[in-house]
Amino acid sequence: MPENVISNNTDGQQSSGLVAASGGWNSAHDAVGSGNPTTTQTESTFFGPGAQFGSSRGGIYFIVRCFFDFDLSSITNGTITAASFGIMTATNGEGIENIVVKSGHDPSTTSDDWFSTWLTGQGITLSGWSSSDVTAYSANVAAAATGVFTEYPLNSSALTQLNSLSQTSTPFKIALLNFDFDYSDVDPQPSSGVQRTGVIFSEFGNSARRPFLELTISTGYGNKVINVAAGSIGKVNGVATANVSKVVGVD
Repeated sequence: MPENVISNNTDGQQSSGLVAASGGWNSAHDAVGSGNPTTTQTESTFFGPGAQFGSSRGGIYFIVRCFFDFDLSSITNGTITAASFGIMTATNGEGIENIVVKSGHDPSTTSDDWFSTWLTGQGITLSGWSSSDVTAYSANVAAAATGVFTEYPLNSSALTQLNSLSQTSTPFKIALLNFDFDYSDVDPQPSSGVQRTGVIFSEFGNSARRPFLELTISTGYGNKVINVAAGSIGKVNGVATANVSKVVGVD
């Protein structure tokens, strides 16, 4: 049974921009961020996931990470067996690859530096992190054309987290990162130039264009067993109800 959950309006982005002479790529990549996170944008070309090097003013690195959180309390029963994250391309970015990763940011406040705190709880320090240190929730996916959703099928690590948070008030949190430079920790200069993807956030006026999770939910065996309602049964003979289609050969 599919169910869509729209991103909370606390989604947003934060950037890191440093002049190359002040430390170069590593300083920009490992920084806590530049200014506070922004959660009020409806759509953004320049502040979608991306990384770039500009030759002006002595050489500037500019990295943007986007953050999303989802309320799963509406899922009242069942097991999430598949999930994907969908986000619409605003302008630019078609063909540029991004990736969904686990986030530990606090969506209730923009006074913290989300750029670095998304690593919270992953047992690593900010300085010198690489893609092998973080938890990927998807493969790298090329952004769709302007006005089209890009869907990121979520992996088993994401499904485990989704099922642990469903039916609770704790949000499911992700970050969307540029893949080639930011996630892979590759210096984009001097010739690689600019990679950034414009995206639409949850504040966008047309609700049909907002970021979402598409969840496939299995409720398993849906009838009473020994007069006990299916919703009150977790297992039948040690097997989770989501994996039970028959009991003693009866549907």
